[in-house]
Amino acid sequence: MQNLILENQTKIIETIKILVFKENSAIFKNLDFDNDSIFLEPLLFAYFNADKKQISNNLLNEILQGYFSKKEKLNIKVSYNKKQIAYLPKLGYYQSNHKVEDILEIEEFEIIKEIHPLIDKYLTESYKGHLVNNEPIHNPLWQQHYKELEKAILIIKNELPDFYYELCFANKKIYLHDNCKILNFATIETLGMLYLYVLGEKNIIYFIEELIHQGSHNFLYYVMHDVNDFFKIDAKNIVMRDLTNQEWDYRDVFGAFHGLYTVTRRVECFDLLLSKNVFTGRDKHELLGRLSDQFSRFKTGLELLNFDEVYTKKGLGFYYELNSRCQNILEKYQKLSTYFDLSNRDLDFRYDDFCKLNPIEDFYKKDREGFFKF
Repeated sequence: MQNLILENQTKIIETIKILVFKENSAIFKNLDFDNDSIFLEPLLFAYFNADKKQISNNLLNEILQGYFSKKEKLNIKVSYNKKQIAYLPKLGYYQSNHKVEDILEIEEFEIIKEIHPLIDKYLTESYKGHLVNNEPIHNPLWQQHYKELEKAILIIKNELPDFYYELCFANKKIYLHDNCKILNFATIETLGMLYLYVLGEKNIIYFIEELIHQGSHNFLYYVMHDVNDFFKIDAKNIVMRDLTNQEWDYRDVFGAFHGLYTVTRRVECFDLLLSKNVFTGRDKHELLGRLSDQFSRFKTGLELLNFDEVYTKKGLGFYYELNSRCQNILEKYQKLSTYFDLSNRDLDFRYDDFCKLNPIEDFYKKDREGFFKF
């Protein structure tokens, strides 16, 4: 697996280098060609996925100037967002060409304080596959939550080192915002970015789950970079319901496979955290609730596909591996599948809603009795 992701990362970096060269070969005079981290900048992915008719030729230079070997006078003309704040990677945040905020880094990650205009189009409100609002309001919440996010990152680093490697490998930047109708996501078009809404306080377990969940999407983009190695069909453009007759299933086949992978990684990481007794009290209650939520997310349609028509040999082997890994751990926690009441869960697990049907007092009683020992 490690050799595969390194090889695929190299392919991706080489592609970005070629694209930059074709766009502006002169820019390489001021860039370290051998510094691969430059060419994993998420805004570069956004730039090359943008409609060139709608963006300025100057934008590439503005994005990369923080990486220049020889520092030049700042050039900011087209990087200002709707708030008239410009985010320049490696440099900071600017209004009227004056810096107003520095870069914020936590461990291996940068916390985004203001969104870049290239990113704005990806932040949309949707519900069950239907676009509801393509220009929603969202405000950054980094000030309120970056310290708690740091705690979650450090727990992953210390307790889940293998996953932490994957998280750092595939993810660079995190944007925290206040609009819960913008469902948490990662996209290959801004590879390396995570977008998370935040509700209320006490979000340690929530942050851990979403770092595992969304971070695993970006990691899988590296694993399955050559999608045709895994699928015989056009997995990114064929909708699940057209193959399974499940009318509710609006996902494309590749997206559904992402679902299996991200559920598996959550289940594996939650199991390690519970086995190590990392959490007690409220946090353990929430973690068990989030683990219980994975039962309904595990088998949601992939098992209905005609495997011979859909998968290559490599793809089918990967499917069976993930299916087995996830199922074996869920069997260990089987009694949770019927113990907690998750009937009021809509799309996302919300701990406050969970507590309405699963009072923490009941949890404390059963925990004292040893019910939650596995």
